[in-house]
Amino acid sequence: MSYNYVISPTVVTQLMNQTMYDSGKPYKPVPTLGGNYLVPGSDTLGINGFRYPGVMLFDWFRHGPWEFTYGAMVGMYGSVAAGNQSNSPMEAARLQLAYVLGGKGPFRSDIQGGIWYQHAQPLLDGQSYNMDRYGVDLQYLQGYMQPWGRQLRFEYIRGSGWIDAPAAFSNAPGLAAPLTNTQLYPGQENRAWGYMAEVGLFFSHHIEANLRYDYYNRLPNNPAQNRIFKTFAIGLQYHFTPLTKVMAGYYFRTLNVPHPNPVSASVANAVDNVFAMQAMIAF
Repeated sequence: MSYNYVISPTVVTQLMNQTMYDSGKPYKPVPTLGGNYLVPGSDTLGINGFRYPGVMLFDWFRHGPWEFTYGAMVGMYGSVAAGNQSNSPMEAARLQLAYVLGGKGPFRSDIQGGIWYQHAQPLLDGQSYNMDRYGVDLQYLQGYMQPWGRQLRFEYIRGSGWIDAPAAFSNAPGLAAPLTNTQLYPGQENRAWGYMAEVGLFFSHHIEANLRYDYYNRLPNNPAQNRIFKTFAIGLQYHFTPLTKVMAGYYFRTLNVPHPNPVSASVANAVDNVFAMQAMIAF
């Protein structure tokens, strides 16, 4: 409920909320992709919205305005709908330190920073692959739903091992398979990283404006498949209550191809901007 945008940053969508795949299908490596895989859309099982079935231990400790928090989880890589997509448990951990300025809950005023780690071993074609994710984040939030209330936030995410490249286009006659299927790069040598920075300001008790920039560098270790995504987002929110609001945003998107060919250049040129609106109601 504290999220300010309809569309998530590309680095979050592709590294942290990636699609699950039917691990029981007999996928075969594609020589033109360096021995990596193409996954048809019919074999995707959707996303899990960051919800991994498992067990989590967490606690927090206060000393005056200072608060230390930790969390650790063991679970399965998959979702309730997709089932387990790994022979090994998934592990995740986070450490966080905050200086509390006042209030409580997700909208309290504070300065906080955290580091985290996630490891899983997804299955594909009868083989397990490593999927590692790391991150660090900082946030300053003060005066939520108050005139001149403000937020500053920065997050850096890095991934190694299992990296996927979602299909550039929906299936259509005449388009080559690499353009309409997910390209999956599961080898340990693969890398991706990105970050986002955002600011928010309340002009009144109800109206908030937001600005965000996100950057995602996918597969810098593979020059032929290296892609760099950059997005500026302008957001406007009307808060009826802390749990009910209407959000609108315009997203200026670009895709850079460091080592282009005619096909990859045409894909980059086809990327366009997006306008999105959403009402969020909790009860």
